[in-house]
Amino acid sequence: MSLPNLDGKYTSGKRRKKLFSDSPRRKVAIPASIVIIGILLLLFWLVPVYTIEPVLPIQPEDLPTTTPVPTLTPTPTATSVFASFGGRIVFTCTRGEINQICAVNADGTNYKQITESERNNYYPTFTPDMKGVVFATNEGDYFDLFLLNFDDSKLTRLTTYIGNAFSPKFSPDGSQILFLNLTKDTHASLWSMGGRGENPRLLYLGPRKIVGADWSPDGKTIAFAMAAEQVNAYEIFLLNASDPTAPPRRVTQAIEGVTGSLDWALDGKSLLLCMGPAGDKDVFRLDLATGNAIQLTFGGNNASASYSPDGQYIVYNSLRNDGQADLFIVRADGHSTRLLLDNPEPDWQPVWGP
Repeated sequence: MSLPNLDGKYTSGKRRKKLFSDSPRRKVAIPASIVIIGILLLLFWLVPVYTIEPVLPIQPEDLPTTTPVPTLTPTPTATSVFASFGGRIVFTCTRGEINQICAVNADGTNYKQITESERNNYYPTFTPDMKGVVFATNEGDYFDLFLLNFDDSKLTRLTTYIGNAFSPKFSPDGSQILFLNLTKDTHASLWSMGGRGENPRLLYLGPRKIVGADWSPDGKTIAFAMAAEQVNAYEIFLLNASDPTAPPRRVTQAIEGVTGSLDWALDGKSLLLCMGPAGDKDVFRLDLATGNAIQLTFGGNNASASYSPDGQYIVYNSLRNDGQADLFIVRADGHSTRLLLDNPEPDWQPVWGP
């Protein structure tokens, strides 16, 4: 803060009128010793005297009960638009020869490897209260779903050899888990169970394999991608969650190369999906009313797009960083892409926590 400008003004050089007359007076002589003593007393009076207080040790009752936290104002940067990111992102992280589960804050801080398993783990998703994570673990010939609680690191099995269970998604109220299941007798189909793994049951068996599914924000509809009759083509369907026996409504016509990740927009009017030829997939926003898809990314072979809790941003994995599988964040309109994690080992299948 600049100091105030002080502009001193002085009087003119004219001599002031004398207050007393110049009439002559008789001079009185003063002894030199008295003059010297007076000067010394005057100097002693003008010199300031400081009192030094003793330093006492701090007593416990003098300490503050809480540690004060300074308020810092961040310096704006070219990427300051991302400074308000909130929430946490969970993802599959390949470490060594094993696929583990990792998490990171949405601003790139507080990275942590959650699992230290000898088996491969995939398809993570946070519990609605953010106190745990559900994921699929490869146990020999089967995939089963497990719940890991963060507080006590307790691992709870949710499915037990009912087939190959993977890609779990919690319902908006947290009471149900939607997942895909591939059994010996059928292709991959829609299943559901309680939030703690109770009562797993078949929800919808389509004529062909299903590769991805997600609940609508109000929990009334399930969107899923199912293989079409053409090779490497898929169709998006909407299923009534309260009446899964009713025929689902088809939204698209044979979309090429849809991956297994679907995510609803907060307004329930569109879906995030990834599609395209093998090795060159991009993120699209699919309008459910018209079936039109708007491309949001261009190049990089992208997959597993997931909205932020406020719907303003999207996280996805991409090979755009010199062929390295990394996580990226982009605005929901497709602008201002930012690298989230730069790890030489693959990071993929990100899901933004609720």
